Parts: sequence; structure tokens; C-alpha cells
Amino acid sequence: MIRDYLFDINKIIEGAASGDHEKVLAYSESLARRLESGGELAAAKRMRQIVGKSSASNISLARQGGQALLPVDGESRIPVADEERPVEADVSVFLSEDVQKVVDQFLLYFRAADRLIANGVGISPSLLIYGPPGVGKTQLARYIAAQLKYPLITARSDALISSYLGSTAKNIRQLFEHAASRPCVLFLDEFDALAKMRDDDRELGELKRVVISLMQNIDAMGRDHVLLAATNHPHLLDPAVWRRFAYKIEMSTPGLAARQELIRFVLGRFATAQDVEVAACLSEGMSGAQLKDITENLVREAVVNDQQSVNLVEMCARFTGTSDVAAILRAIRKVDKKRFTQKKLSELFGLSQSYISERLNQEPASA
Repeated sequence: MIRDYLFDINKIIEGAASGDHEKVLAYSESLARRLESGGELAAAKRMRQIVGKSSASNISLARQGGQALLPVDGESRIPVADEERPVEADVSVFLSEDVQKVVDQFLLYFRAADRLIANGVGISPSLLIYGPPGVGKTQLARYIAAQLKYPLITARSDALISSYLGSTAKNIRQLFEHAASRPCVLFLDEFDALAKMRDDDRELGELKRVVISLMQNIDAMGRDHVLLAATNHPHLLDPAVWRRFAYKIEMSTPGLAARQELIRFVLGRFATAQDVEVAACLSEGMSGAQLKDITENLVREAVVNDQQSVNLVEMCARFTGTSDVAAILRAIRKVDKKRFTQKKLSELFGLSQSYISERLNQEPASA
């Protein structure tokens, strides 16, 4: 439907009206990609042909290999951000129901930006993601970019923050200006490095000025560009920075349903439904990154050893940290005695119920 393309069309018109050839080029390519994804291949090809015939001298955006060059730190000449183009098929996230609802609403509102603005309500596509390491904050940013079919511009704190007076604020401004020049998702990872509370007496005046510069750039970015930020330390953020994000998501270690979904996704044909159930129960408190690391290693080992499935005992050993069968059985029973009866454990591990009973009643080895 035409309304699916209105955002890019309006941006192309804005660029043409203001003589901003960079914007015309960037959003024309964005529209071409959207047309392709909608099956309109001929229209996408025709659009690229039209743009290609434009005078090269009118396109001032610095480019290399067809991709816009990212701004660099004035002293080190290191790019202040990295760029990638996440593909929807390659990005999977396993979110709680509440978090998924917020993400879905965020995407829905951004896609309907033109209709919302036309009705006088507008949008503010800014999202702050916070939580401990390994819970999937960066992966969520990649997921949002993939869903919108936008490149993901991830700020590099090591290059963005300069030791030279005034350079950090300049780097921030250049990064925001670059993000505003084309369709993209700007992702400020390790956000607390830039947005610390200004009443922190241990911070220098220059760093406090950086926070002010950051907020000014967020305000100037407008309501038609996507801004994401992530931090492991939300308590360090300046309260005024918090207020500038319309959406906020707290991510924590995945619940049982999310763990099952992630484990099933990674193990795939190498595990039965019962294997997944056991692994999900034993992995309580683990982050998504930990789960992914363990399950991917199990698959690797199965593949290189020409095994058709993961070994249940070995899998349990990875999640419990012990290869002792009696300790594994007790760990599983501790999770849910009603679910994991002695009969079920016997079926799962191919052991006699008497053996199971004996091991469950066995005193744990002293440390």
C-alpha cells in the first residue's frame, strides 16, 4: 500500500525542496529497498536508474563503495561509529511478552509516522534499553534496524570520547548530523559513558558539558529518525537524559518461556522437546548470551563428532557445572519434583527407577 512508502517519499520531497541532494539520494535508496521487499522489483530498478542518471556533482555526500562515510574523530581519525545492515532473517530475539509489546508498539508507531503527524500527534522514536550484560540489548537494536530495513549506526565510545577539550561534543554533533542526513537507526551503546549525572562531583566540567551537548543533539534530531541507547548502569544516567526517551525497556535474564524458545531455536534438530524442557529448567538465572554460548557449543560438538543429537547428560553438565549424574538428577528434581518424577527421569536418561532412586537419595559429595 502507498502509505507504507509515504515516509521515504516525503523525505525525498523535503530533500528536493531544500536542495539537500544527500537526503534525496539516501531516501531514494531506502525507498528502493522497501519496494524490493514489497515485491515491486521493476519499480525499485527504475528508481535506481533515475537516481543513477543524476549529476554526480550534485551528490555531495562522501561515499565509498556506495556507502556513506562515517564521521571520524578529528585527532585520531578513527570513525566514531560502526555501520552494519542487519537482515531480518539473520536476527532473532527472545523477549518477554511485556518487552515484545513495547517493541511492537515502537515499530508500529514509527511506520505510521506520516499518518500520526498528519493528525497532529506526531511520534518520538527514541528508545532507552537498560539491564545487565548479556541480556540482549545490542541484539534488540539489531532487530529493530532489521525490522525497519535501516542500517544500524553504532557509536564507538573509544573514538567518540576524546581527551581533547571540546572534541567529544564536536564528535557527538557530527555523529548526530550524519544520522540525520539519511535513513538509519542511531544506536548509542554504553550510553552511561556519555550521559552521566551532572551532579556527580567526581566528573570534570568538560564531561558535564558533554551531557548538555548530547541532550541538545537529541532534541535537534527531530521526530523522524530512530534513536536507540543502551546501558548496563541506568543509575548513572542524568535524569534529564531519561526524560528525552519516549520509550524505556528494562531487560533482564530471560524467563522460562523465553529460555525454551532460545534453546529450541539454537539446538534445532539436535535436541528433542524433552531435552529443551530440561535445559530450560536448569538454566534459570542465565543470560541470553550465556544460553547462546552453551547451546552453540553443544551443536558444534555434535556436528564435528557426526552425532545426530546432543548428549543429554553432557548438556545437563554444561548447565549445572558438574558431570556427576547424581548431582545432575538432584538439580533437575530441585527445579520441579512434580514435573520431573523418578519415572520421567528414568525415561529421559534411560536409567532404571531403582538407579534413579538410589542416586537421588545419595548424599552429595562434600566439598
